[in-house]
Amino acid sequence: MENKNIYIGIFVIALIVCVLSPFLASGDPDGLEASAEHINPESLEAEQVINPIMPDYTIEGFDENPLVGVGCLIVGALMTVALAYGVFKVITTRD
Repeated sequence: MENKNIYIGIFVIALIVCVLSPFLASGDPDGLEASAEHINPESLEAEQVINPIMPDYTIEGFDENPLVGVGCLIVGALMTVALAYGVFKVITTRD
């Protein structure tokens, strides 16, 4: 029972992060994109070979509403937990 409460607490913290992250995220590029800008600024303007499904991690038409982002994050967190639980069940019932 004690482990269950720990898992619930971790999941609640994950949901809080999901709700707050769209409002706290920085609009400035970082990581790989910032490095590419410093090395060769024209490289980001080049024509893409493959059209990405979600360019810049946005869905066209929904990038103005942060609540859509919150919903997507929560759905993603639920899917991740469900997948992890499913893998755990498969592994533990193989005996």
